[in-house]
Amino acid sequence: MKSLLPAGWLLGGVGLGLLAWLWTVPVALATPCTVNCKSGQIQFTPGDRITIQVVNVGSRPLSLEQPPRLGPRLLYTGNTIETQVGWTTQPNPSVFFWSQERLPVRARLNRPNPTTLRVELFDAPSEPSDRSITIEADGRVSIK
Repeated sequence: MKSLLPAGWLLGGVGLGLLAWLWTVPVALATPCTVNCKSGQIQFTPGDRITIQVVNVGSRPLSLEQPPRLGPRLLYTGNTIETQVGWTTQPNPSVFFWSQERLPVRARLNRPNPTTLRVELFDAPSEPSDRSITIEADGRVSIK
């Protein structure tokens, strides 16, 4: 004769097995990107006042502009320009940059604190070149 286990025991065994598996699997927590971030990985709360730090970590001077607040400026190697933006005074704030020699430039995004965006500009080995960073209406920072 066959002996059958009651359904409750079977479900209880499956439940205990599942619980044991969940106990041993490490929990993956999503954390906001703060260092060496790519386009779209950093997001600010719309309406907050944000400080943008632009640093030239490359080997040649770069031109920089943040209309209408900051006209064209020359940013030498190792120098930083800092500006503050807000959505109420400037929707979709952008910072444009380019090489004086028309060589490719890349941007690396960092978020050292909740209201600061640090943009490190450096020499790119080849095209395509990054041309600007924009804080979109939803708060995401994109490199274009």
